[in-house]
Amino acid sequence: MKSLQNWFRTPLGRLVVRSECDMLARRLAGIHSRRMLQVGAFGDGQRPALFGDTRQWLLDRWPGGPVDIAGDPADLPFTSDSLDVVVLIHQLEFRDAPHPVLREAERVVAPEGHLLVVGFNPFSVWGLRRLLAGAQADPPWGGRAIGPRRVEDWLRLLGLDVLGTDGLVFPPPVNAPLLLDRVESLERWGRRYLRRGGGVYLTMAQKRVQAIAPVGLVWKRPKLAVHPGGMAAPTRRSRHHG
Repeated sequence: MKSLQNWFRTPLGRLVVRSECDMLARRLAGIHSRRMLQVGAFGDGQRPALFGDTRQWLLDRWPGGPVDIAGDPADLPFTSDSLDVVVLIHQLEFRDAPHPVLREAERVVAPEGHLLVVGFNPFSVWGLRRLLAGAQADPPWGGRAIGPRRVEDWLRLLGLDVLGTDGLVFPPPVNAPLLLDRVESLERWGRRYLRRGGGVYLTMAQKRVQAIAPVGLVWKRPKLAVHPGGMAAPTRRSRHHG
């Protein structure tokens, strides 16, 4: 994905990096995490701002690049259930087989941890630009068109609870200085009126842990006994051993 990393250094690519890092920082600010993995490097190794004592790793298939780990996103060097947050940065649309990447990310997320997926939105002006370019074009215009609803379905199939999807990057995909200078106003307008219509989407999910009731002990609800004074008091609890 070296060509995508190079594109992130263009004016339009830097716009995407800023928007994605800003949105990720806001979403991650509401999550308590000690260990976070970012899968996918931006052009210069940028990362969303984190607060507290969170330990962060950056992994990508980029030997010699600004990463902590040069590795395959479909074979993460972490034990299962060991990370509080995993963020996938444009890792699904440029893979021949995206499902192993998503399954591997889910594997290493700890119970009650979060998985965030960032992708280009095919149902937007950016998606139209990619459609016109064709699947064989250089990133970011090539690759597979994977919409946020499909990603949400894949996450649910893995047993994750989808918390929501944000749209971002609302300026059209052109290197026009006038538009790039008005990014903040366009972003505010788009998030208010277009919602999921941005060129990029961020989907957040959580790995829930179902509570299991102990077997062999069932507590009954207390019955109310009415006393002469009109006050109701609970009778003595009883329990049943299965």
